[in-house]
Amino acid sequence: MKKKTHRPDLKSIREALASLHPGAAHQAGVAPDPNIIFAPATHANALDPERVLVIGNRGVGKSFWSAVLVHTETRQKVAKIFPRLRLDRLEAVLGFYEDAGKHDGPAPSPLMLQSLMKVAAQPEQIWRGVLLKALQTQIKIDVPSSLRDTIVWAANNIEQVEAVLRNADRHFLDNGKTFLIVFDALDRLGRDWNSISALSEGMLRFALDVRGFRAIRAKIFMRTDQANDDSLFRFADASKIRSDSVKLVWQRAELFGLLYNQLLADKSSNPALREIANQNGRFDFTDRLLNDAEFQEEVFYVIAGEYMGAGAKRGRTYSWLYDHLADAFGETSPRSFLTALERAANHRPSPVGTAIDHYGIRAGVQDASEIRVTQLKEDYDWIDSVLIALEELEVPCDPDVFMRRWRERGTVEKIRANSKKSHTLLPLELERSRINSEGALLVALSNIGVVEFRTESRINMPDIFRVAARIKRRGGVRPPEATRRR
Repeated sequence: MKKKTHRPDLKSIREALASLHPGAAHQAGVAPDPNIIFAPATHANALDPERVLVIGNRGVGKSFWSAVLVHTETRQKVAKIFPRLRLDRLEAVLGFYEDAGKHDGPAPSPLMLQSLMKVAAQPEQIWRGVLLKALQTQIKIDVPSSLRDTIVWAANNIEQVEAVLRNADRHFLDNGKTFLIVFDALDRLGRDWNSISALSEGMLRFALDVRGFRAIRAKIFMRTDQANDDSLFRFADASKIRSDSVKLVWQRAELFGLLYNQLLADKSSNPALREIANQNGRFDFTDRLLNDAEFQEEVFYVIAGEYMGAGAKRGRTYSWLYDHLADAFGETSPRSFLTALERAANHRPSPVGTAIDHYGIRAGVQDASEIRVTQLKEDYDWIDSVLIALEELEVPCDPDVFMRRWRERGTVEKIRANSKKSHTLLPLELERSRINSEGALLVALSNIGVVEFRTESRINMPDIFRVAARIKRRGGVRPPEATRRR
């Protein structure tokens, strides 16, 4: 970039960063603000009605994109971004809702599903009934008034049901539309893994059957640990869904695109960001700012400085931030990324010559780690007991170091007792395990990206979890209470 004698207004950039809203966890039944939607090109497949299964870890946007699809205003906005998907010709309805008190559509709640399991011979019969009731919100079809009665009626009137579905398919096809039923938050389907797995497998079977239609589709957003459960995919032709699944991730350039999109949307920081981006004399910079990694990097060095210390040996801010927020899959969530930047901008004292600096970025990663682990507890009630037992250990280490600590602290017994007392889910891997319970815990952490196996005899924990867990690593970001500015 060519340097200008006039400095851009970095104060307004800092204030905008300090006001970033990382966002709370979304629910698919609640419409997102259309103004905050940023749709990376690689996420098109996750929104494609033809791709049934979307897999993603905590915080990557499964519920957000579910909500975008099932709400008309947000769906229409994304339709303009991805015209080939023809989302403007889509009618979408939610097929399951985790919070019955906030939704009045055809989607059953977890409590209702418990009751429906008693009347359905096979779980897929429930989802076929849900589809019929969902279709009834769009077109006139003759089915019983309640979901329970519809399920029973459909099981006893196969020929009529198939005729109803063929007619509905023809209706949407003739009108140039596609009807999509969307499923999210599968870990909330039941109170135990047996019922969750049965309903999830039934949903996958149902989704495969639906592919026989031309204008009716099903889309399922599933957690990574559930997608790793082979027992869900042991029915005929399950590979057709699994092999065509979409992995929902955010690449580094996409996260910086998300950041710059928010700064451009802010009235105070917009002029300053434009001035920074325009220092190389180009005026058509917006697309490059949102998508071009090299250009993003140059701009970020103006905002944050180039190095994480006195020189290149400490790392460059653009790559360091993303890498130290990544989980064991090498993936960074938007929430962690924006949280770290927001906290960096609120770090004191304020830097001179940049909007944020490496001190603030390190502090931001520490805070993002605390928040990330807190968020994990929302999905994995057992994670606290597992991580607390590991405090003061050092990684990388032999896997047995973790397992020995869990045995010494009776961690597995505590998790089982807490699960029984509070009616919360055990780790799926522990539920399936019959031997070596501590080994199952380690696999559970690996499946959700909290630990990584570098070799068979060495494991590591990424900073985004390690820092909050008070686990040590030589040369790594220190836990908050151990960090001092030097």
